[in-house]
Amino acid sequence: MVMTFWWVTALLLLAALAVWAITFWNRRAMRKAPVLVANSQYLDRIPSFVRAQRVAKVVRVLQVGIAVLGVVAASVLSGRISTERIETPDFSSRDIVLCLDVSGSMYEYDTEILATFAEMVDSFQGERVALTIFNSTSRTVFPLTNDYDLIKRELQEGAEAIDFDEFGYRLGNRDYSDEKVRKYVDFVEGTRGIADEASVVPDGLASCGQVFDQAEEDRSRSIILATDNEVNGEPIYTLQEATESVAAREIDLYTFYPGAYECGPQCFEELKTATEDQDGELYESSDPNAIPSIIDEIQKTQAKAMGAEPTVVRTDHPAVGFVLTFLSLVGILVLGWRAR
Repeated sequence: MVMTFWWVTALLLLAALAVWAITFWNRRAMRKAPVLVANSQYLDRIPSFVRAQRVAKVVRVLQVGIAVLGVVAASVLSGRISTERIETPDFSSRDIVLCLDVSGSMYEYDTEILATFAEMVDSFQGERVALTIFNSTSRTVFPLTNDYDLIKRELQEGAEAIDFDEFGYRLGNRDYSDEKVRKYVDFVEGTRGIADEASVVPDGLASCGQVFDQAEEDRSRSIILATDNEVNGEPIYTLQEATESVAAREIDLYTFYPGAYECGPQCFEELKTATEDQDGELYESSDPNAIPSIIDEIQKTQAKAMGAEPTVVRTDHPAVGFVLTFLSLVGILVLGWRAR
């Protein structure tokens, strides 16, 4: 708790002491020069007079008590009792595109990433999110939006739909209902536009970079790319060209690499080099729960880049002082009317 304008409180207390001192000396002066009234001794024996004197004393005591309470309450009110806290302003001008490789080797990780991200949506405050998936071609599941009900629903449905073992289904050793197969097919629809090609990462990343709108606005922009970089096809872009095109639009790249499937160290090194050459961050983890760490890093880095500095926020708490001061004034008026 912090009290500002303490000197106002000190002045009020000095004023209260001055009023008390003047009253005290006036009462002493009145005692030295009493007013004498003849034949008034019998008044002390009249019950109504005794009762009136008793009431007058009680009223005077109450007046003094309420006056003291009023001075204290006014002191508290003028002192502006407040609390202080350090707060970093909410950073809501942030756009995040989830860019997921939905080739067969990534199904398990995509499922967990989508489910984990869906759980994080409730903590967002103004961020816009989009989801783009790719295999040989790309599809935008939903564009940038801050409709969190839609985002959460689409992410949860996507996580459920892609929780699917296509290879096991084709070999006949995994049994899925027709409804489950339909959900899977609907979700990956549009990502297999080129026959005999899969996981065309450079083109998929370049497509994700085209999702961002409002180019004229000062917003932070990030892509979370999840891929094992095991390209099977002839991409239009090289991976280096794709990351350069993203960086040219001032989009930060955060790459999630779950580990090798068939390609091995060569795919990892290519992905790492292409990401870090554009000042991006690469997270090597087989745990999709690393996604919250990526989001934390996005928030810290981009809040700093956009100038969201911590500030001291002071909140006044005048309610108690105001109420007591008001009640004291009312009490003094009522007692003054009663004692007139």
